[in-house]
Amino acid sequence: MKATPNSAARFLAIITFFLATINIANQIAIYSFGLDKELLLLFNMDKEVNIPTFFSVILLLICASLVLIVYKNLNPINNTLKKRWRALRWLFIFLALDEGLQIHEILIIPSIKPMLPAIFTVVWVIPYGILAIIALVYFIPVLASLPFVLRQKTLLSGAVYLLGALGFEMIGSFLVRTGDIRLHGISYGAIFTIEETLEMVGLIIFVHTLLRYIVDYQKQKLEINMYLSSDYPRTSSP
Repeated sequence: MKATPNSAARFLAIITFFLATINIANQIAIYSFGLDKELLLLFNMDKEVNIPTFFSVILLLICASLVLIVYKNLNPINNTLKKRWRALRWLFIFLALDEGLQIHEILIIPSIKPMLPAIFTVVWVIPYGILAIIALVYFIPVLASLPFVLRQKTLLSGAVYLLGALGFEMIGSFLVRTGDIRLHGISYGAIFTIEETLEMVGLIIFVHTLLRYIVDYQKQKLEINMYLSSDYPRTSSP
């Protein structure tokens, strides 16, 4: 099946909308009608090892795969730039593992929480926030190599993703710790719904950006079978 950047992004956005809508219905069912939570965990965005988590992992792996396609079609002369693109691929693979296995939860040390401001109750946002700044600096050559429009979209995708992953995580933690909202309540449910949806939207924007770069600027043709591939040049064996 031929894939276009717009059709691929539209398809992923529809899935995101569906998951967010089901999650909102879940929160209403749980907190307004008192339905059994165990029956609704499969689509609960605040829980792990379920369909929203699986979809987020898939989005991250799609990004990693598209970055690999870009990497293989780069000019071999600029080795420094290629190394940055390769590192970007491994970053997305790590994020996919982290999303699926919740590696960052290891950094939540209960004994440290009382010593930190309310906004940093979820301790992992501190090291991950620092890593995000380091990554931004490290990948400046990658951003600079992109056409202006795609560079802007890449920055937008990162901002939306971090607003959800870090921003709304801190907002929710702050409001819970200060007692403004309950940890398990409709307000908290709304916050983590926005959080997870923003993460997905940020990744979809980046998927669209990468597809645009591959198709429009690297002049590759993409097909979706059981895997994603491009017709990048292959060297034949002598």
